[in-house]
Amino acid sequence: MRLISRSRTARQLVPATALVALGLAFSATAAAADKETIEESLQQHMPGLTIDSISQTPAEGLYELVSNGQIAYVTADGKYLLAGDLIDIANRQNLTQQKMNTQRVAALEDVPAERKLVYPAKGDKKHAITILTDPTCPFCEKLHAELPALREAGVEVTYILTPRQGPGSKGFKQSSQVQCSDNPKDALAGAMKGGSVDADACADDIIRKNMALSNQLGMTGTPYTVLPNGAAMA
Repeated sequence: MRLISRSRTARQLVPATALVALGLAFSATAAAADKETIEESLQQHMPGLTIDSISQTPAEGLYELVSNGQIAYVTADGKYLLAGDLIDIANRQNLTQQKMNTQRVAALEDVPAERKLVYPAKGDKKHAITILTDPTCPFCEKLHAELPALREAGVEVTYILTPRQGPGSKGFKQSSQVQCSDNPKDALAGAMKGGSVDADACADDIIRKNMALSNQLGMTGTPYTVLPNGAAMA
């Protein structure tokens, strides 16, 4: 029987370990080169595009592009841009939605208290949801009517005033007025029933930030509800 010394075995493993390290280094270098190529192509053909990040996906030759919170995919040569969801077929996972959920959670964590209207749960808090709402939205009014029942069920509800239309619209003005009123919750309830808001529109900057946030979250309409895990529904 042939004996192999422990020292010889160790010597044989060293080249293998070096090859693995070399392979990882080469992969990282190639990825960096691809990202540079992609960024140059996007800047050339889509000037003004905001690039939040470019990262590899599990799909070979396909990179994830995040721009203003929105996700798209681009080929390694920077020639083709794909819009839509990336699905891991074998594991039946929507990788795009997973990334969006993660982004939503992170984005909402950064929203300061001054931009929120928080309705605490009655008794022990069992769940928490965030709702982007518009005082002129009929469906928002219907959901608001369910607020007492939600709170009784142990759900903490956080509103972020997000008008469907921009500056100059009724929704934008009322959102700003509600934010500035002495009692924003009462003011919002009155506005949702069609009443006026007795307050100056002094929070335009906050409402603009909320609208920018809605783009990051992928809002498709109001009310837009985000769950603690980042999953969302309109």
